[in-house]
Amino acid sequence: MSVTGDVPEHDHVVKAGKTELSLADLVQLQPGLARLMPEVGVRVWKCWYAGQARNQRLARFQLKEAVNLLKLGAMTRPKYRDDLDAYIGTSVARVMAAIEAPDWDAFDAEFTRLVDEANDYHEKYDKGFLVWKVPDAPPPDLDMTPRE
Repeated sequence: MSVTGDVPEHDHVVKAGKTELSLADLVQLQPGLARLMPEVGVRVWKCWYAGQARNQRLARFQLKEAVNLLKLGAMTRPKYRDDLDAYIGTSVARVMAAIEAPDWDAFDAEFTRLVDEANDYHEKYDKGFLVWKVPDAPPPDLDMTPRE
């Protein structure tokens, strides 16, 4: 066993059927932003259309789920942590505040800003070819009608 500082390094192995994986192997399996962002996009898309339907509970839920995915991305890809935290703390927070108010005019404006700022981050990381937009139709798998 090697020691780094006063913390011993351990190499645990997990058996998964006929495969054995080290902790380092398991870390490599964690999703990066390329895997997470399509899921974030779906949540944000649903948040938009829930807001358009004035469905506060659904809009809040979808945005919170998107935030959970962004936080997972910040954990698994620390290169992006500061920007993801800033985005959640500003852009996302403004949209959430509009949902909580509820102020649907502010929601529309802040949501547009949220999308623009997301695309600005794509530019920052040399991924300007990724230009996210809200799909033209509401998601077919959910009824956006508010139910209180």
